[in-house]
Amino acid sequence: MAAESRALAFAFVALVVGIVVGAFVFAGEPAALSGARSVGVTAAFLAGVSAGVAFATNYLRLVRSTRPRPLSIGVRWRIGVDTVALTVSAVIVVSLLTGTVFAVLQLAFRDFALDPPAAAVVTGAVAAVAAYLLTGAASQLTTRAIANLLAMLLVSGGLASMLSARNTTWWQHNFSALGSGDGFSPYTFNITLVFAGLVIITLTHHLTHDIQQLSAPDATSRIRVLRAWLITVGALFAGVGMVSVDEAEPLHIVIATTMSVAFAGLIATSTWLVPWLPRSFTFVSVIVLAAFGVVALLMWPIGYFNLTAMELLSSILLLTWLLLFVRAIAATADDDQPGGLMSD
Repeated sequence: MAAESRALAFAFVALVVGIVVGAFVFAGEPAALSGARSVGVTAAFLAGVSAGVAFATNYLRLVRSTRPRPLSIGVRWRIGVDTVALTVSAVIVVSLLTGTVFAVLQLAFRDFALDPPAAAVVTGAVAAVAAYLLTGAASQLTTRAIANLLAMLLVSGGLASMLSARNTTWWQHNFSALGSGDGFSPYTFNITLVFAGLVIITLTHHLTHDIQQLSAPDATSRIRVLRAWLITVGALFAGVGMVSVDEAEPLHIVIATTMSVAFAGLIATSTWLVPWLPRSFTFVSVIVLAAFGVVALLMWPIGYFNLTAMELLSSILLLTWLLLFVRAIAATADDDQPGGLMSD
């Protein structure tokens, strides 16, 4: 009930602020659903701000309520990084999804525009919904929810970058072409990769805590290896976004290749690192590795796929495996002894 009350309070504040800002932005003229100075752009901005404030506030509240005191400097630093990574990722997802919905609505209702009062109310309502939903999400954040946020971030950021790319033939080269040049598309692509990497690192803290709760005392060394491995994958993921292909192509390729190899190695050794995983998941890991190899062969030497197709399919396979890995551990934790937030 306390969490629900906070969600309603955040929603009410966001509604009022959204209406006031909307009344100022749309004063004196009708507003289109999408485009420059439209309801969609304003609502996406305010929804992102509302979601960010609501998520960060309630996530920190959740952390404070589940951790012992006092906290070391290292733990405080890690909590800060995790808060920034999750909050910015939530803001990106909410903003891009809001803008996309209004763009689709504009295509459905061509030449439609709202008068200033209606535009202000709609803007406030969207901000209120974002604040309400993100308050609830942060108040009950789980390892599985973080994994879902990672998937939504990659899908929404990737699609937004593809749809807004100035170079319409980018797919004839590779995915990294989306991150080259100037403008909204490369900025969105690179930022998405950077924060996806940070979310993977945050996910690692929660995930290894759950595994620790379910494992025997002598499994500590394996859990440490898994933690270091996943953090390395996350850091490499972020590195792909930080080093764009047009700035340093050789280094970009090295980072991307290393990340793929590290991820494949993690899949191959997952049954050793977490030996109590069900046999069905072991079978899934074998299938994913086999599919990964087939995709690589279809690009070279067969030549059926180009590099973009290979990168897209490989990314889908790797992300699918990670989500299933998290869900398998979360399901076991639900059945046995659920863990809380990350351990110290």
